[in-house]
Formats: sequence, structure tokens, C-alpha cells
Amino acid sequence: MPKKSEFGKGLVVCLAKFAEHFSNRQIIQVSDRLFVLKKTKDEQEQILSGSPPDNLNYGKDITEDFIFFMNKMVPIRGNIEATISSDITLWANGASDHLYEIKAPEGKGWKEIGKVVKELKDKGLDMGHGRGLMGGKTYTYDDVVELKDLTKKALLLIDEKLGLKPDWGSY
Repeated sequence: MPKKSEFGKGLVVCLAKFAEHFSNRQIIQVSDRLFVLKKTKDEQEQILSGSPPDNLNYGKDITEDFIFFMNKMVPIRGNIEATISSDITLWANGASDHLYEIKAPEGKGWKEIGKVVKELKDKGLDMGHGRGLMGGKTYTYDDVVELKDLTKKALLLIDEKLGLKPDWGSY
């Protein structure tokens, strides 16, 4: 009896399981932190006070997390960029587990899909299990967006291969 995969096996299964990670709490926190970091220094200080004015009150989760991030996490990593990169690497470590056994079929019409899947696998595993985890590479949210775009591209190509006329939609 073949050994059961722990994180999924195949093409669509692995893409779906990987894609689920784009909406988990871990990566949403990174996005929320980057949102607040785009505010002016004065606005960030008001948020860090714990009692921001209504126009800067983004809710308890975002405010408390930003205070924790700036006061506890950034001092450990030394700077904001390294801390964000560490958060992204931790996210990629869990998400990319689903890329170990991803495989595109071979044969007519699968070459382009295979190329995109290989690029996704290589970048995802490098972020989560390679240079990201072992240090030496700083990742940004743009790297997460690149993984998301590769996932989307692979899914659209699969639908096209199946003879469908895919449309990602706007929401």
C-alpha cells in the first residue's frame, strides 16, 4: 500500500492546499502590519499609543498586533524589514509544504503548465525551506504576491488545457 501524503499530492490538490494559505491569519497579519507601516510616523505613534483617534482605529486586532510587532518583534530581529521577512518566511514554511509533491502531467499541452508549476515550487520551497528559513535572503510582500500570481497562472492554464475559457473574475 502506498504511503499516504501528509500535505497532499498531485497538481490541483497541491495548488488548492497551497492557495488556502493566502488567506490565513499569518499572512493577513503581515498585510495589516504593512498597511499601518505605510502611515506617517505621527500616525503610527498614535496607533502605538493604544488609543488612536477614530480615523486611525483599525480595531483591537490590528492595533494590539502592531504594538506587539513594533515593541517586541522588531527589537528581536533588529529592524522592520528583517521582521517582515521572518514573518513571510514562517508563512512560506507552512504554505510550501504543499509544494513538495506537486506534479504537472507530462505530454502534449502540459509543458507551459509544468514550467509555471516548477517556478512556483522552486520559489515557494526556497522561501519556506531554503534561503528564507536558513537566512541569507530577505523576502518582501512582493514575493508573496509573486507566488499568488504563479498559483493563479497555473490554475488558469489548467482550465485552458481542459478546454474551458477561464475568467478569474474581479472579486
